[in-house]
Amino acid sequence: MKNKKMLWILLVLAVILVLYFSIKWWNRDVVAVKTAVASRGTIEAVVSASGVVDAPVYALGTKMGGKISEWKVKEGTNVKKGQLVAVFDNFEQARNDFERTEQLYDEGAASKQAYDAAKTIYESSRIVAPADGIVAKINFLEGETVVPGAPAVTIVNYEKSWVETQIDEIDIANLKIGDKVAITTDVYPDKVFEGEIYWIAPLAELRKVGGRVKMDEESYVFLSKIKFLGNHDELKVNMSVNVDVVTKKVDNALIISRETLVSRGEEITVFAVRKGRVFQVPIKTGIRSYTSVEVLSGLTEGDVIALSNGTKLKDNGRIKIER
Repeated sequence: MKNKKMLWILLVLAVILVLYFSIKWWNRDVVAVKTAVASRGTIEAVVSASGVVDAPVYALGTKMGGKISEWKVKEGTNVKKGQLVAVFDNFEQARNDFERTEQLYDEGAASKQAYDAAKTIYESSRIVAPADGIVAKINFLEGETVVPGAPAVTIVNYEKSWVETQIDEIDIANLKIGDKVAITTDVYPDKVFEGEIYWIAPLAELRKVGGRVKMDEESYVFLSKIKFLGNHDELKVNMSVNVDVVTKKVDNALIISRETLVSRGEEITVFAVRKGRVFQVPIKTGIRSYTSVEVLSGLTEGDVIALSNGTKLKDNGRIKIER
């Protein structure tokens, strides 16, 4: 009786082992995949690059130097072109001498040389804003002496600021002057500033990082400049930004994820999912975004395609769909 019971136990174990190894053998070539569906939507081809905000910067001093008598502005003051910014301790005397010499010159009683000398001294006794802008930096206190040519104050004209960026040579053919640009920065993550390309360099140059050529990466770029089209007061000189240019847009396009693409020689293919198997299907593609690609032929709306493990799949191979 005991022998018979033991025999049944061994028989059941044998059946279980046979089933286990049979299932394992049967599933030995099954690949687990996630799937996606070909669907209709809008797709945009975008060229992206990083850039830096730049603007006309005026570092102002005088030819003759002198002791600062009074600042007429403070850091952060908005100034207009021609506005008096600072005067030196010889300002009143230089102005009086120039006005007297100018009158004598107009009357023919002073030489052109005397007039020019008086004008130079007068102009060097003050600092005047050369353009509209904002006082960014004052480098000397009242009573301190400014040596000839030293920058006493810096004025930035933010109204004429622009973005300078380096465009990869592979993308330059897709851009043109007049293209609209979306400008963003990590400093203001919720804001998008509008811009427009107004200059593209005619010659390529080696990519620079921090103003220096990357010697370990000989990639060529084209410098381009982008003007702002709207308010951009928040963006300051030397601030890093990102720029995106939509070069092409297609509505009602058949779209799939770029993760589904598998190269086969010169062909672009996907693995279409049908009844537990995948079939490698060649497709023709159109424009691409960062995450998606337009399908021109080879698929129809609603087709299910493998989203992962493309290198492990084979034509007519069995799969297990991961949820």
